[in-house]
Amino acid sequence: MQNSRATEIVSGLTTLGALAFMVFSTCEWPSSPDRKLHTAIGKAMAREALNLLADGGQILVITRDTTAFRQPAADILLGSFKKEVRKAHATIAATQLIQVDPLRPVQVPSGDFVELIRKAPSGSVIVSFMGPPLLTEEQRSQLGAIKPRIVAFCSGNLPDYVDLRALFDRQLLHAAVLSRRNSEPPPSKAKAWTGSFDQLYMTAIAADHSSLPTPSGVAPKEQE
Repeated sequence: MQNSRATEIVSGLTTLGALAFMVFSTCEWPSSPDRKLHTAIGKAMAREALNLLADGGQILVITRDTTAFRQPAADILLGSFKKEVRKAHATIAATQLIQVDPLRPVQVPSGDFVELIRKAPSGSVIVSFMGPPLLTEEQRSQLGAIKPRIVAFCSGNLPDYVDLRALFDRQLLHAAVLSRRNSEPPPSKAKAWTGSFDQLYMTAIAADHSSLPTPSGVAPKEQE
């Protein structure tokens, strides 16, 4: 009786072990984010924001809420940004968290962006980790003169479908960190390839925004 019971236990454990092996050997687990790369993005965003910040000005941050949908890369990026701001003895006056579906392109609701721009005092900087303000003509006309400076992280192929040059011209964007075109790894090296910040991203400011890529009308996709 005892031998039979022991045999059943051993058999059950063997089956569980086999199933576990099959799961771990066939499933592709999500890779961890490149901490060095996302730290560099955060530093670049902080550098552009601090360059635009007036004496006594405020930094206002818009970023995704990662409590419902975990986004380790976004957390690393924001942490790096905050660290650089503290090192410069500047202050983040407010952080607006926005819940977004991780399967949809990251974008700030236009109404939220309008309100933040309208309420931000002169000399302040709005830092958006969810792209630039994509407003209607009516919303833009209602704003009048833009008082704050705006810095945006434009990831994925956003520069392919958003005219960033026009946003600079309309004072809706003053600096941006954006993905470079043709920054994808060769197919044979896709899994092992990790690019540096300079390989994957570029910064743009109002003085040289004429060098920005021309939109090609490609539909948006999420990348970070």
